Amino acid sequence: MCNRLIFILLIVMVNICHGQTKETIKPAPTEKKKSVSLGINIPVGNFSATHIAGFAAEYSPAQNWLGKLNAKKIVFTYNGGIAYYFGKKEIVSNYPYKYPGYTFIHAFGGLLYNPFKKTGISLTAGPALGIYNGNLQFNMGTKLEASYNVSTSIAIGPGILLIKEPGANALWSLAIRAGIKL
Repeated sequence: MCNRLIFILLIVMVNICHGQTKETIKPAPTEKKKSVSLGINIPVGNFSATHIAGFAAEYSPAQNWLGKLNAKKIVFTYNGGIAYYFGKKEIVSNYPYKYPGYTFIHAFGGLLYNPFKKTGISLTAGPALGIYNGNLQFNMGTKLEASYNVSTSIAIGPGILLIKEPGANALWSLAIRAGIKL
């Protein structure tokens, strides 16, 4: 009888101790997985002769975003977005002419390098579509960007974008953007 009582007490104590450890374990916080950025693009070179500044919106993953304590130094990244450039107005043979707007839609992949905790540099490239004066053309593009984390969920930085349509000159634009982690 005494052995049975000791055995039952031992089982009850093990269950009580086991129950206490389960309560002290807290689930890991869920991390935000995407980021959205908005920016201003400024055409340079030949592109600036026909178009003025435009705006851009972009989506990218945020799991390796800057500001994380355990962020890897080099990771694969991707982004997709749209940019619109407003056409310039000019006088041609005493008649006003306005260049049509130019829309650039892209899906890029590449690498993100985090040299320091709050900074990052990304180089991405890939296919794109250009829409000009109602005509849709296949393009290729590449983008080099730098980012600085002003907080754990907001980053700002400059960039440069190259747009290349087969059979046409390359178009260049400079960008400044701000991104937020969602």
